[in-house]
Amino acid sequence: MLIELNTFEALNLLTANSIGRIGCYEKDHVYIVPINYRLTHNYITCYSLEGKKIEMMRRQPHVCFEVDEIIDSNNWCSVIVNGVFEEILEEQDLSELRPFFTEHWFRNKEELTHDKKWESGRPSFYANQIFFKILIKQISGRRQQGL
Repeated sequence: MLIELNTFEALNLLTANSIGRIGCYEKDHVYIVPINYRLTHNYITCYSLEGKKIEMMRRQPHVCFEVDEIIDSNNWCSVIVNGVFEEILEEQDLSELRPFFTEHWFRNKEELTHDKKWESGRPSFYANQIFFKILIKQISGRRQQGL
């Protein structure tokens, strides 16, 4: 049976997960990639390194974001968010966000040090990290339970 999720259920699915897919577009090109995220208030917070999706979202900030939980083809749940990309630039905001998204980089500090990727006590990848919000404009979800 296909069931439509209410907003509360859709937000709960977003809260319970940390990997989703972001879709961005430009002219006739659509680009969809997996990304780590956190749901915070009325927006989704993500980070990425500089690259294709960041460039595309800077030029065209309207995005689609999807999260799902799949047991099998008859038991799944999915949420889709239509929103707007907004880059986070304030150093205070960035300082608060970094610990939630970069702890995995620090787990292997020896490897980073060996590769000389550390500058002034911080890994050099900080220079390429882009933190951003997806401001939620519309949210919908569905769940399939059994046949």
